[in-house]
Amino acid sequence: MKASVYDIIQSELAIFHDEGLQVFELLSSSISKGEKAEVSFEKIDRCSTQFLNAAIGKLYLLNDPNLIDNLLVIDYTSYTDLKDKVEEVRNNAIHSKDYDLLVENATA
Repeated sequence: MKASVYDIIQSELAIFHDEGLQVFELLSSSISKGEKAEVSFEKIDRCSTQFLNAAIGKLYLLNDPNLIDNLLVIDYTSYTDLKDKVEEVRNNAIHSKDYDLLVENATA
């Protein structure tokens, strides 16, 4: 499955959580079937972490990170600065339980 963020949200600005969830639903559907899912950020001018947490971070939260790494393909062709932001979202999702435990211990 190949998905274009621009085609899904009909905007050059990928900033809202609910729009990220629309992308997540499409990607998750393919991944749950064991199919590769490719998402393109072509025509996207700005992308928020909020959007990425909903679209991509949630995939890593709900699935084995190795599965997502193997099945998710991200096309950064026209938005090369996005790669670092996606990597940060990925790492935060994978380590979210560790972060939650740190916060819990700090506030106890």
